[in-house]
Amino acid sequence: MPKQKGVIKIKGTLNGICYYSLKGEHLLRKAAGPSMERIQTDPAFANLKSNMQEFGAASKLSKAIRTGFFEIAMQFKDSHMASRLSGLCRKIIQKGNGSPGQRDASLANDPKAFIGFQLNKNTMFHQVYKANPIVTSSENRDVITISILESNTAHLNKRPKKATHFQLTSALSLVSKYKCYSNKKAYYPVALKQNALGISQKTGPLACNIEHKNLQIQLKTPVTSKLSSNIDITVWLGIQYLKQEGSQFYALQTYKAMQCIALL
Repeated sequence: MPKQKGVIKIKGTLNGICYYSLKGEHLLRKAAGPSMERIQTDPAFANLKSNMQEFGAASKLSKAIRTGFFEIAMQFKDSHMASRLSGLCRKIIQKGNGSPGQRDASLANDPKAFIGFQLNKNTMFHQVYKANPIVTSSENRDVITISILESNTAHLNKRPKKATHFQLTSALSLVSKYKCYSNKKAYYPVALKQNALGISQKTGPLACNIEHKNLQIQLKTPVTSKLSSNIDITVWLGIQYLKQEGSQFYALQTYKAMQCIALL
């Protein structure tokens, strides 16, 4: 441990440093915060405990969303996507039923808040591709359909000069409602077996210089049983430009984007 220097020796805590004596020596160390046991049991830390539990729930909710379409998300995301998503989930949890620290963690708390979330905040999907996607689902939500009635050159707002084609990528991610269990002092998914599952689908290469009508992409939810009412479905749509060379298509890394377009 570092020793105190100088003529005057002090005891106590000052500016986060603890000054004390031990076996005749005057020492100092960084002051320790409260233990986890104290946070969990001391009423003085009730607010801190509640915040910690809800931050943990937001992290779990965010991870479940990302896990459902992880490989696709990796192609479009920015370096801070996970933290931005956790922050949004935290705000959504704060609108849930229950007392702080025990509020329901569900995307359904605020469905509109999630729609429009960008995987890369520096490249907005709706600025790159201006066509209007329409999302519909079957009665039991096992088949999701994304329809684009019309797509033409005017909708390709930031088309790179080298691009000859574009490709649309759709994805869905199943996310369970999370509930805080007092005996475990943590949040867990209500529909565990269906949580964090996902699927994706891509169109073929679509020529940039012609009009496309009635584009459709269908996604079938990746579960064999009936979808739980405690599951929310996040639906995503992305665009990437391609360059054709002979019979091959090469993905361009500029102006690719993806956003959440529906919550079902």
